[in-house]
Amino acid sequence: MLLIDFEWNRGYDNKPLDEILQIGAVRVSQLGGPILDTFNAYIRPQVHKRFGPGAKVLPELECSRTSELDFATALSAFLDWCGGETEFAAWGGDDFRVLQQNCDYWGLPVPLLHQTYDLQRAFGYLVGAQGQQVALWRAAAYCGIPDTFTFHNALNDAVYTAAVSEWLSEESLRYVPDPADSRKKLPRFSEEPFPAQPRFRVGPLPSPEAVLDARPARRPACPLCGQRAWVQQWQRASRRQYLAVFSCPAHGRFLCRMTLTPMEDGAWRGRVAVPPLTPDLLEAYRAALSGRIHVCKGSSRRRRKVRRRKRQACASPTV
Repeated sequence: MLLIDFEWNRGYDNKPLDEILQIGAVRVSQLGGPILDTFNAYIRPQVHKRFGPGAKVLPELECSRTSELDFATALSAFLDWCGGETEFAAWGGDDFRVLQQNCDYWGLPVPLLHQTYDLQRAFGYLVGAQGQQVALWRAAAYCGIPDTFTFHNALNDAVYTAAVSEWLSEESLRYVPDPADSRKKLPRFSEEPFPAQPRFRVGPLPSPEAVLDARPARRPACPLCGQRAWVQQWQRASRRQYLAVFSCPAHGRFLCRMTLTPMEDGAWRGRVAVPPLTPDLLEAYRAALSGRIHVCKGSSRRRRKVRRRKRQACASPTV
């Protein structure tokens, strides 16, 4: 059995590819067994010109920047190392999706994945956290595994996954969530009808994050009374679309939609709207709840910390 892990870059351009930057894997005779062999390959990025927030913080990003391997060469070496193995496991299901996506993008053969295991899902079931995506570092800490290596390195994460797998039972590996249980519970939104709302632009600004954090983007108006509210975080619905909930004290909760657009000079512009609450919009928001979250800079939590520090400074005795 092979335990695999990938690090990749989600670009903000028109190329729909989570570009793999590192392949890491370990070979075991069975889950929980000792590591018999390892594989590691850093891959030079070729598709996206810029790195997303997740890729920028990878501890070994420079190894990928300076690597002489392209994806095709690294994949060929990986397939040779696999040696016909068809049983794979990973921490979460995204690694299998991203491998398929990269192979399709470059027109390359995909390893035969006859049997796959989502160890993150199995661990969540084991500890009573069904439906939650438990981070690998949390699982390692729960199991008492020392953080000897840095996380978010594909080989290191494969090693940690192998160590955590010793805790998993056959029952947890067989667990398949009920689709009805996996549906996120939505907040209660206002059901009052409202007229079509004007859309407004934000930017241009240097990055998508800057657009999402911009004050105008975070100040939607209640479609019934016009009172301004605050957006604290955005849920990613697609590559360029984000959704957020905001509240009016008089009329309840509404959904706000941000659509990002790249410009020719590399800047970004956003378009903000408060759309009518339709079944399709609710389903899109429900799906977005399982995706990435962008917490806005200057959110209420951060403002409370600033106010707390100011109060402490004012209360400090002067000498």
